[in-house]
Amino acid sequence: MAEQSMASSHPRSLGASSIFRWFMGIISFGLLAYMLVNVAYQMIVPPPAHRLVFVQDIPLPSGLGAVSPGQKDPLAPGVEQQFDHFDFQTLDPGTHRLFIAHTGPSPDLLNLAHIKFDLKTDGHIAVFDTNQDKLIARIPIPQVAGIVDAPDLHKVYAADAEESIVYSIDVKTLKFKPIELGDDEGPDAVGYDPVEHKIFVSDVGTPADPKKTLNAARTNQNVAVIDALTDTLVTKINIGNLPKLSQELAPTTQPGNVPTFGYDVGHNKYDDVLHRVFVTTQILHNADDPNPVALPPPGTGELVSIDAVTNTIADRLVLPVTCSTPHGMAIDTQQEVAFIACTDFDSDRNLVENLLRVDLKSMKVIPTDPMKTRLAGGADIVLIDQRFHVLFVGCKGGISVFDEKAGEFHKLGDYVLGKGTHTIAIDEETQYLYLPLNTGGRPTLRIVKYNPNGI
Repeated sequence: MAEQSMASSHPRSLGASSIFRWFMGIISFGLLAYMLVNVAYQMIVPPPAHRLVFVQDIPLPSGLGAVSPGQKDPLAPGVEQQFDHFDFQTLDPGTHRLFIAHTGPSPDLLNLAHIKFDLKTDGHIAVFDTNQDKLIARIPIPQVAGIVDAPDLHKVYAADAEESIVYSIDVKTLKFKPIELGDDEGPDAVGYDPVEHKIFVSDVGTPADPKKTLNAARTNQNVAVIDALTDTLVTKINIGNLPKLSQELAPTTQPGNVPTFGYDVGHNKYDDVLHRVFVTTQILHNADDPNPVALPPPGTGELVSIDAVTNTIADRLVLPVTCSTPHGMAIDTQQEVAFIACTDFDSDRNLVENLLRVDLKSMKVIPTDPMKTRLAGGADIVLIDQRFHVLFVGCKGGISVFDEKAGEFHKLGDYVLGKGTHTIAIDEETQYLYLPLNTGGRPTLRIVKYNPNGI
């Protein structure tokens, strides 16, 4: 009886094993088929493009010298110089000419490295025709930082930070003439008011004798005002001797509750709806501090509003402690919102570089989690493409991109397109972005295109 029972159970176990093998075989072949189809799909259907798509590189001349080493043509491609630097750009829509501040190496660093140079040929403005994709000229103005277009006047204004001169440039003939600001002003960012026809220049100030102190005089921390019709200096709006506000905790050794070391004067932008010029500022720490990463006192960054008609300060807003050293800025005048790049980082204070928003009508900060608006690192220039309502922050570590539409503000991503992409310009007709940088040991104008359907 037992033998009969064992014999009858054997066929059943063989049948179960066969079914299991068939089942596992079907699963295996199914998985293999899925993988083959998936691979074939990826080969046939390309992945979605990035939001910023590389277009081409244009070689640029060296930043030091009248011509590139070994060349006779001043427009010939050059090699990267030690401590080389690019700064602001501006695009003139009438001529399709892009003016690029190729600042050149820092004179202070060249002197420290015992490198011989001629200040007159330390940097220039490269002029690039965006229709022809061709470098057409270089303007021999050294150490240019800020630069802005005045399209209705057919002029470009460029700030020579080393000699404290702003140059007025004819966009067609490229001839230029100087407007002197006075000693040790150190002009940086430049803005334009097309209503009053004024140029506003952020003067950060430079130390009169760096061997004695690296702190600039507070009297040199100004916003200079230039009449663009006559190309003459009108006045200087002093920032350095402003009394600190009640919310600000910073050392004051000067009468009138003035911070000891004055203020950093950041980028300025004109608002054609409110008829105000807005400028970012920051109470400074001691520049002679031996700590190379010392930060300014917390909660002492500001957004200052200037009446563009009377050339006087209209309002001041203390920015939150999460925004240390506010610097670059762009304004969406449809929303009346300023977007400010906060540029300091400190892990001990949970402080990150981030993008801050301010409602300009109420002069109040729009609450935002700084971790959700964190920037790529080394933030500088902020621009808005008004057509797509996309905001770009040029950072040394990449380009941070945001959707800035009303009610939909959020970060889209960080895009690495080279080293030192802190300066950007955009042609809103083509959505081309222009990124001058040094790559492979050569100065280069990198052109990328914004793809609204990218990832």
